[in-house]
Amino acid sequence: MTPRNYSSIGDVLTLLRPEFPDITISKIRFLESQGLVSPQRSPSGYRKFYDEDVERLRYVLVQQREHFLPLKVIRDRLNGVETEEPEENGHAVVVEEIIETTTESVVSVREVVEVVSAPRHVAAKEPSLSDVVSAMQEGPTRSGRHAASSTRQDPQPDVEEVEKEVDHGTTLSISELAIEVHLTEDQISALVEFGILDAVSVGGMMCFNDDNVAVARIAAGFAEFGVEPRHLKQFRLSAEREAGMIDQLVAPLLRQRKPESRAKASASAKELAKLGREMRATLVAQEIKAIFKR
Repeated sequence: MTPRNYSSIGDVLTLLRPEFPDITISKIRFLESQGLVSPQRSPSGYRKFYDEDVERLRYVLVQQREHFLPLKVIRDRLNGVETEEPEENGHAVVVEEIIETTTESVVSVREVVEVVSAPRHVAAKEPSLSDVVSAMQEGPTRSGRHAASSTRQDPQPDVEEVEKEVDHGTTLSISELAIEVHLTEDQISALVEFGILDAVSVGGMMCFNDDNVAVARIAAGFAEFGVEPRHLKQFRLSAEREAGMIDQLVAPLLRQRKPESRAKASASAKELAKLGREMRATLVAQEIKAIFKR
């Protein structure tokens, strides 16, 4: 078995956290979006951080913590551009920290909402039934279908990467999502417009969670065959109809408001979703056979 000579984003977090206790995956992604680090990607889309990438991150974090330098100044220095330190560079750092904190706050809100709504939307964990952040009476507003409108080479590992770099609380901006799934921002916007992706809007900025990443990756695969976002609308409508059927079937159990009833509803929803996947796969296979018999 060939050992890896790079680290995942989770490994980097473990390496840096003793020295920088406040470091998070969201911050690493934010620094990447600002051009301060550019990890390579594996064929499956995971980030690969080499030793020089980790040291670059460490340099950025030290400059922020000890010298209060704005990211622009740090980026210029990393790129060999000499710039004078601004007299009030601390203000820029504060603004950047507010942006990062806001992004992480969105994560916290999403986690709370998921905990509250999880029993009602168990089937939503399947990509075909995802319904992100089902109810928010205050705070972030919904957009999309619910809105009004290197040269480094390394050997391939012999084992499949099984630990995802994205934790359950990840929230991405539209530019980060575009990079993550290899689509353009216009394509992401179109996926939102046609209801394929649900985005949470914070301060006018669209934010996307892990479910959106999964759906966008599938949409990117379709795009390679020339399938546009508008053509994917049928999948969303089908998913909504299927979720509606599951909702009706488990609703009597949910109305009982007993822990054992909710547990049974959860198990039933999962089994129904599984049966739905099998039914779709079988019917599509039959139709494809018919195509080649013509």
